[in-house]
Amino acid sequence: MTRAVDSSERPGAASADEPAVPPASPGAAPPESPPVSPPVSPQATPGSAPSAPAERQPFTEAVNILLVDDRPENLLALEAILEPLGQRLVRATSGDEALRHLLARDFAAILLDVQMPGLNGFETARLIKARERSRHIPIIFLTAINKDEEHIFLGYEVGAVDYMSKPFQPDVLRSKVAVFVDLYRKQEQLKRQEQQLRDSERRQLQLQHRAELLESEARLAQIVGSAFDAIVTADGDGQVTLFNAAAEAMFGREAADVVGRPVDALFVEAMPGAELERVAGAAADAGPDVPRRGGGAATYTGRRADGETFPAEATVSRLDLNGAVTYTLIVRDVSEQRRAEEALRTQAASLASSTEKLTALNAELQRRQAELQHAMNARNRFYASMSHELRTPINAIIGYSTLLIDHIYGPLNDRQRQGLVRSHMAAKHLLELVNDVLDLSKIEAGKIELSLQPVSFPHLVEELFVTVRPMADEHGSELTLAGDCQTTVITDPRRVRQVILNLLSNAIKFGGGKPIEVRCEARDGGVMVAVTDHGPGIRAADLPRIFDEFVQLPSTNPALQGTGLGLPISQRLARLLGGDLLVESTPGEGSTFRLLLPASCDEAVEASPPPVAANGAGS
Repeated sequence: MTRAVDSSERPGAASADEPAVPPASPGAAPPESPPVSPPVSPQATPGSAPSAPAERQPFTEAVNILLVDDRPENLLALEAILEPLGQRLVRATSGDEALRHLLARDFAAILLDVQMPGLNGFETARLIKARERSRHIPIIFLTAINKDEEHIFLGYEVGAVDYMSKPFQPDVLRSKVAVFVDLYRKQEQLKRQEQQLRDSERRQLQLQHRAELLESEARLAQIVGSAFDAIVTADGDGQVTLFNAAAEAMFGREAADVVGRPVDALFVEAMPGAELERVAGAAADAGPDVPRRGGGAATYTGRRADGETFPAEATVSRLDLNGAVTYTLIVRDVSEQRRAEEALRTQAASLASSTEKLTALNAELQRRQAELQHAMNARNRFYASMSHELRTPINAIIGYSTLLIDHIYGPLNDRQRQGLVRSHMAAKHLLELVNDVLDLSKIEAGKIELSLQPVSFPHLVEELFVTVRPMADEHGSELTLAGDCQTTVITDPRRVRQVILNLLSNAIKFGGGKPIEVRCEARDGGVMVAVTDHGPGIRAADLPRIFDEFVQLPSTNPALQGTGLGLPISQRLARLLGGDLLVESTPGEGSTFRLLLPASCDEAVEASPPPVAANGAGS
């Protein structure tokens, strides 16, 4: 039964704030609790109609409602008003007692009297709102005295959701509390749903992690099974726990026969746990907080099932998870590597020996080359000295024999004249040989001086035709000049005349009286002069030798034999001028010599001994 209490009838009471309820008829039943409606504004004024009923949530557990008043009769009246809600009503007769209840449990709402001894309602509300766990609990202030706006504002300022003055309607108070009860239940329902969602997500994450772990284990098993290196794992006691296919092939043992046995059986050396720990810690320690520690490689002697041993390198790593130690050995058979290293060492020793021999041979070669150079220099000096010494008597012989042949000293009979002619020809041949030797020695010594100037072609060839025509007429050879070349190059005219004159003389001597053709063509800014005869030609086997010194090819006419220096000197002069001298020949058809000269010869070019011509030859 609802009981009305009015503090105004008791002026001497310690607290005048008491809930005022309208009188109820004797024997009447307590008013029914209105249906729980959606949350309404905490500042709803007394007497406002509740919102439309809402569907209740499955959360039906009784919630806690804290009633704070220093007068027991007021607490009894509040309990009578709120009893129809069916919730747990917790009494507190002071602010301190209310705070102790808040430390022990959660509340859906707090009905707080304003005027109380000790901690009044405002102070108690401040302390409640200062605590994180209780700051969101809705507080409804109840008062019969402090009804002015200043106290109402202060009540809202300290965090109240409503400020009700006595007397008030029980149904209004019950409806407001019912709203907060429903709101609390919904919040609790949301918390439970959030917790369930978190639990579901955690279970889903665990399942996902487990699936990933299984997939990772399957992948790892596949990698370990298909690895080319032998992979062996052992526990902290050195007992084998895994033995892959490569290990079976390497050690010649089945995994079923090895798993569970000591890892020592696989090696000649002992492999206890201490040894495994030592090898695993051979690399730099990553620190005490790192569970995985990589090890260095160590060399061991493996033992196969048939007792055969082989050199092996093993890399050991240690994994410590939750106190369970696992050693992983990656073993590689290095037999082929050792054999290759031994072969490499043998080759290195052989190479060192060969290098030493080559060094000695190179030193000997350099010594002999120096001796050869010294000998060649001595030869050149001898050639130059002897050439100068021989020219004087040879020129005297030629001069006096010419005077005798011309009857300056009197008439000669036929035999005398014939002897003098032969002596005159021999002296001229000797003088030609001396001149060639002198030129060759100058070229090899690098003492040829070039006088560069413009040279016009074919004008220079036409001048040489005048010089050699008597000789051509004597042999019955016709000289022809082909090509419409009109060009000028910068070169040494004296040396060019010497080369072309030698080529024309050879063509006339060895041409067999047949026509001789000289072709002049402009080429790459320079000039090409080709001298072609129709003589017996040169055999292919003799072509590489005709540019060598003192080489004379066999001839049917001994009188046509030369000094063997004309073509070597000509080729070296051509190269000294920045060009070259080449030959083509067909036995029975004749030979063609080609002199190539650039547009301009560098005056600073030094003479050097040319290599043996492989594609040149001469007649």
